[in-house]
Amino acid sequence: MDALLKLDLDDIQVPQEDQEEQREAFRITNLEQATWAMRKLRALAAKEAEIRKVAEEEIARINAWLQDEFKGIERSRSFFLGALEGYHRNLIQQDPKAKTVKTPYGKLKLTKQQPEFQRDDALIKAWAKENKPEVLIPQEPKLDWAGLKKQLVVEGDKAIDLTTGEMVPGILVIEREDKFSVEVDSL
Repeated sequence: MDALLKLDLDDIQVPQEDQEEQREAFRITNLEQATWAMRKLRALAAKEAEIRKVAEEEIARINAWLQDEFKGIERSRSFFLGALEGYHRNLIQQDPKAKTVKTPYGKLKLTKQQPEFQRDDALIKAWAKENKPEVLIPQEPKLDWAGLKKQLVVEGDKAIDLTTGEMVPGILVIEREDKFSVEVDSL
């Protein structure tokens, strides 16, 4: 961070929340004061970026350490899970009813799964249209809001159809206040 930004940060004295009178008394009344305030915002953004960079570097370092530590744990877990599965599958061959094996530290379970269906919906729909039309679900029409909005004009809190001049039912127009934003130039 350069010396000017550091200087801008050092002389920021924002009244605390309990000093409401000072907060209320502070007003920007000219371009020079607005420029000064924007310079302060820019310095704050630079400080925030500096803090974020340090935090992200530390997070990356900790995440790398964490992944490294977990590799050994995952290898051990895979080894034991494979050995337990082999044991349970051998047990099932001897006793097909041994779907669950209880130990003091947990259970081994072997559950039958439903088959997976890889589908080509277009081919299935074409077949169903010819052979099983009752399994096809009719679709409800959807509203093209963007297209409709282009054909409306706002009058007060109502939306009027441009072509017919009729009020469109089901639409309440709520005017919103202009949105204020500040764009601080980056360094």
